[in-house]
Amino acid sequence: MDCIAILGPTASGKSSLAMSIALERNGEIISVDSRQAYRGLDIGTSKPTMEERKLVPHHMVDILDPSQKNSAEIYAREARDAIGEIRERENLPVLVGGSGLYYRAIFEGLFDIKLEETDRKRFALSVKGEPTCELHERLEVCDPVTAGRIHPNDRYRIVRALEVLELTGIPLSRHFELHALKKKTGFDFLKIGIDLPRDMLHARINARTNEMIRVGWIEEAAELLASGIDPYCPGLRTLGYPEIISHISGDTDMKTLVVTIQKLTRQYAKRQMTWFRKEQEVHWFDLDGDDLRAGVLAIMDRGPCLDSC
Repeated sequence: MDCIAILGPTASGKSSLAMSIALERNGEIISVDSRQAYRGLDIGTSKPTMEERKLVPHHMVDILDPSQKNSAEIYAREARDAIGEIRERENLPVLVGGSGLYYRAIFEGLFDIKLEETDRKRFALSVKGEPTCELHERLEVCDPVTAGRIHPNDRYRIVRALEVLELTGIPLSRHFELHALKKKTGFDFLKIGIDLPRDMLHARINARTNEMIRVGWIEEAAELLASGIDPYCPGLRTLGYPEIISHISGDTDMKTLVVTIQKLTRQYAKRQMTWFRKEQEVHWFDLDGDDLRAGVLAIMDRGPCLDSC
């Protein structure tokens, strides 16, 4: 095991576990949170405190201004560099966060097929009048594996698969096979997943939202706006900030604000788990606190066999 990666939805206890493991095993933490990368968005992204950063080195936090766009590809490259540097110091890289795409980019690299835009437009015109059902039937003939993965009514994905075949001469399913052969990053990840019972997770999300408001989330957003930051910039599109900006503008009251953020966060947590459940070779836990910590340390000590947890 070269690194440990802690996956799970927001408010599930990932950060606390990461701190505990890092302190126990001489670790350094790498944030896999696309929002914690933004400077100034501290409360709203549950960023590690300065005290925590003094106890354990943290990487990939506060690396972007709110006006900058984030990129999974660039982020993953820098995160992999950080992993290498941490291992050179003979410390344990502890990856933690809830950004599934960023994890995938770190684990496997991003899969992108480069096609000329003029060719894509020409192909789009060639299938414009063809019924979706007939396009799906055509895909079943030339790439049955991909056709089996796509709903017959999903025109966008059907056209994309046919487009890849037409413009590259290789079925989309084969592209995925070739990518899988190349995707190893050279690091061995022990993946730990936290999947708390739904009622517990929702209660934690609701309580955390209340606490974030109490300790100054609204004031943090107001200070960012007062500093001249565009309310529509990439950083302030982070969950909760648009709703707070609407509240600051007088468009919503406090009760509506809190209920809305809690609802959006629960929905986001559901999407996170949908993504993470597709991740391979994850040791899943439905525990928290000391029981979770003990279970993870036991796996680290006995090796990466995938026993049920």
